[in-house]
Amino acid sequence: MVAVLIGRLVITFLPVTGANELLRITPLADRAGLRIEGELDCSTLPALRAALATMANGDVGFCVDLSRVAFIDTGCLRILVSAATSLHESGGDKVLTLRSVPPQMRRLLELTGWHRTLGLHVQHRRSG
Repeated sequence: MVAVLIGRLVITFLPVTGANELLRITPLADRAGLRIEGELDCSTLPALRAALATMANGDVGFCVDLSRVAFIDTGCLRILVSAATSLHESGGDKVLTLRSVPPQMRRLLELTGWHRTLGLHVQHRRSG
């Protein structure tokens, strides 16, 4: 499954803001999932939605590594939470794991109560 994704799921977009940052979404090498780098906002939301939809078609849950996300707005955070809800509602033990969640994003998840969403597992940012 990961090999298939590598061939078709390397998505790079120039941001609408004109900043030097890129949004890059690539498959994880160690498990089913995605690594996201850059900024997630209304201009990159369609790319995030498309990448999550591709992953959600599998028979297992998946992981999204957020260790290199510099910014995320609430719309994109809501898309991640909705993906977890959809996985949970599809049955089985499917879970969306948010790996290496930056402290600011974790705080926003807690303030909204979204960290308690069924089908969502939130991991702390790895140190080092």
